Amino acid sequence: MKQKLLPIIFLVSLNISCLFGQTNSQWIHFDWHGETIYGKHFDKVAMSIPLKVENMTYNFCAQFDLGATTTLLYENSFKPFTNDYPEIMEKLDTTMTPYYLNGRKSFFLKDIDIQLDKSSFPNRNIALVPNYGDTYQLDSINSQSQKLVGTIAPDLFQNSYLVIDFKNNRLRMYTKLPKKYKKADYVDATIRKGRIKIPIKIGDKTEFVLFDTGNCMGDLLLDKETILKFTDANEPAEKLLDGNTWGDKITIQTKRLRNPIFFNEKDMKITNAQFTDTDEDVQFNKEEKIIGLIGPLLFENKTIIIDYIDSKFGIKQ
Repeated sequence: MKQKLLPIIFLVSLNISCLFGQTNSQWIHFDWHGETIYGKHFDKVAMSIPLKVENMTYNFCAQFDLGATTTLLYENSFKPFTNDYPEIMEKLDTTMTPYYLNGRKSFFLKDIDIQLDKSSFPNRNIALVPNYGDTYQLDSINSQSQKLVGTIAPDLFQNSYLVIDFKNNRLRMYTKLPKKYKKADYVDATIRKGRIKIPIKIGDKTEFVLFDTGNCMGDLLLDKETILKFTDANEPAEKLLDGNTWGDKITIQTKRLRNPIFFNEKDMKITNAQFTDTDEDVQFNKEEKIIGLIGPLLFENKTIIIDYIDSKFGIKQ
């Protein structure tokens, strides 16, 4: 999906050196990262989580991206660290059904143990994406700076309740939801390939949007066709940025919405929407039966509960 790959590519280029604070073994800490992109500074471009792979002792992290489908490692970034751990690459299974990321055929590292902050996820199949990610120099492998080597996707959280506490930069999985989260403001949602889509009301119509923690460019990201449904055709758009993703040029613009947007009859206070100019984004939104993506910045002082068991999405103030 083209539009949500922008934050991934920008985060790959960062040289992250910050240290994460200690958390208990059940809460998983995440961090926000800012970046100047084509001359414009964004305070919160992406979210990352401390990552450990098997018994490797390196200081890894991965992007937290609920708009992705499969947890993966970037071959260019990860493979140089396996020289002293050859048993890990021996787990690459080319007999399994491959995973494709923008046309890149990827095979899985089978039954890998990973750890997100202090929480363990044993015996997982993790896709290894070839020829992707920053290549770290040998003399920097053992440095204390954190190394981005992959993406954390919603496949890790299925059949559970995922609580994202944006105010305290942490998330947590539950098999039984605590009482304090049961009184959140819930709506019925749709889940496909692990991605969660939530209903919003614009004017007199109910539309679905994909909740995507990999989309930090704004509150609501549409495409060049869906933007026409909710804005004034005579009002010009403002260019947000130009860039490249997977070798293709992409432009993101912003425009004022005609009507307020409501979530379960509550005004979400979204006044502008961003939109891209690519045909691929139009096709993706049509295939997923959504108008676009809604990002995490809208909820940065709230707690989100994603019920992967009963397909519900909740907001707790």
